[in-house]
Amino acid sequence: MKTISIRLEDSIYEELGEMLRAMGQTKQTFYETFTRTALRERSIPFIISAPVKERNAESNEKMEAFARLEASRKSSVQPLDYDMEREEAMNAKYGCID
Repeated sequence: MKTISIRLEDSIYEELGEMLRAMGQTKQTFYETFTRTALRERSIPFIISAPVKERNAESNEKMEAFARLEASRKSSVQPLDYDMEREEAMNAKYGCID
């Protein structure tokens, strides 16, 4: 049998001890259970994840612009002429070709 040593901040050590006592467990059974579970499942027995990063600002701006456009479309009482809208969009993007 091997012995390991783990360093923990005093407050974390005490809080863990209180929680385990309430569960009727010891730190040794906690670490053994953790290790056996990790070995059996071949993974750490809880989810470790990085914070979700915000999408880049350009993508957010595009989504906000789309949301404004969609809100405008839904609130419009006048039907849209899609051919005219497409032509205006193409002219705005590529310039007038005529």
